[in-house]
Amino acid sequence: MAIANMHHFKLYSMKSLTNEMLEFLQEYGDVHIRNLSEDSELLDLGLEYLSEPKEIIDIKDEINELESAIKLLSRYKEKVGAIDSLKQGNMNYTYEELMEEGSKLNVSEILKNIEQLQTKLESEESEINNIRHEIEELRPWKNLKLSFNDLKDTKNLRFITGYIISLQFDSFRDEIRKLEYTQVEKVDDYEGNSYILAITTKDEELELEEILRRYSFFASEINTENPPAQEIKYKENAIKEFKDDIKIIKEDLKKNVDDLDKLKLRYEYLNQMIRRYETSNRVLSTKRVNFIDGYIKSSEIQKFQNELDKKFPNEYYIELEPAKEGDDEVPIVLENNKIISAFEPLTEMYAMPKYGGIDPTVFLAPFYWLFFGMMIADIGFGLMLVIGTWIVLRFNLSDSMRQNIKFFHYLGYAGILWGVIYGSFFGGIIPLPVLIDPASDYMTVLIISLVLGGFHMFLGLALSGYMLISKGKTIDAFFDVFSWYMVLIGAIYWVVAGLLNLPFANIGLYSMIAGMIIIVL
Repeated sequence: MAIANMHHFKLYSMKSLTNEMLEFLQEYGDVHIRNLSEDSELLDLGLEYLSEPKEIIDIKDEINELESAIKLLSRYKEKVGAIDSLKQGNMNYTYEELMEEGSKLNVSEILKNIEQLQTKLESEESEINNIRHEIEELRPWKNLKLSFNDLKDTKNLRFITGYIISLQFDSFRDEIRKLEYTQVEKVDDYEGNSYILAITTKDEELELEEILRRYSFFASEINTENPPAQEIKYKENAIKEFKDDIKIIKEDLKKNVDDLDKLKLRYEYLNQMIRRYETSNRVLSTKRVNFIDGYIKSSEIQKFQNELDKKFPNEYYIELEPAKEGDDEVPIVLENNKIISAFEPLTEMYAMPKYGGIDPTVFLAPFYWLFFGMMIADIGFGLMLVIGTWIVLRFNLSDSMRQNIKFFHYLGYAGILWGVIYGSFFGGIIPLPVLIDPASDYMTVLIISLVLGGFHMFLGLALSGYMLISKGKTIDAFFDVFSWYMVLIGAIYWVVAGLLNLPFANIGLYSMIAGMIIIVL
């Protein structure tokens, strides 16, 4: 239950073995490669970093196509229930199976077909949106008996279409009546606006435009060969035809759903290839030799060397040394038993410890477990959590999902424990003996919470002090840790002594003040 011991290795191999060596390291898995491409000292010695292979561009393009196709087909995959989904689980392949099967797949025709269908689908949907926009423009004019193309200016007449605010229409009409040769017809009121058709002569055109300007008139310029109502009907029929086409396209896409697993397999394979090529950027080389620098768990050294001997007999040279404590580049690998390991995401969520430090998971887990149980504090809900997660764990889950389910499985037991203490089963459906009644013994609950919280705080300070002292930083431990103990213990004793009339209460006060001064210093 600690941070795994790591070894730093320097691996040398012939440049002709570059691809084979990178493939081996990727397949082995538990190896962390340092990025040497920015190591100026090594570059100054004449070493060069390997450039990305040209095929990586084609691979990235295919990955983008696969992502788009997978996302599209997933929308048309038949939905299954949560239980059936868990039963199906994830596709499981070993690294060798993934690379072998993925390399055989040729999905170019599948992708081409899906891309054509997607392009056609997007085009049809875009047409529908455009037509709907045109219909919305025409809807206020549906009562107009003429087409807009019929309203063309003549030598003596001017036709104007547009709208003003409906509340102003009456006063607007009164002003129009003062014009001798101008006629205005209200076509319709729509969404707070009055849509109008104005007909005037060239002589009164300027006067009409001035009135329109005062009433914040907005001109509508629409071209239609048919009256708006008829045009709307034509466009609605066009939408129906496009929807029929879209339905056919979607049926064709559903037929391609069977290829989804192939696309996902190819996608995973190409991602593995990308990772391998990206790893090559971390490798330095001379004209004949590659140099790989990295870390491996100390417990894996013998196995690692045995595998190297099998794959590259007498074709490599490796230097190994224990990783240095405090080195920020050393990868942190937590090693805990199956119960504590379920709580490792809590540590990863906040901050991983430095190499050579203490894994806080084993200290954090019990308190989180207890506090979570206090929040649920019900036997029934705890049993639901335990049984539900136990059932889910029977299915084929990804490693990360399995760890999360285990996390909540163990938390369920905490809910049961505190449910027994509080005597709660689904909120009191079944009467049970009560050890602590939170409704009446709230002070007891408060004291328990304070004690657990205080102990948690003191433990954290103790761990911090231990780390500083183990590194020879005794003075830092005094100022950063011991001073806080003086403040906290002094404050607690001062308050308790005052309440219980204990002797030397001022000692607690003086200790608290002294600790505060040390912290400030």
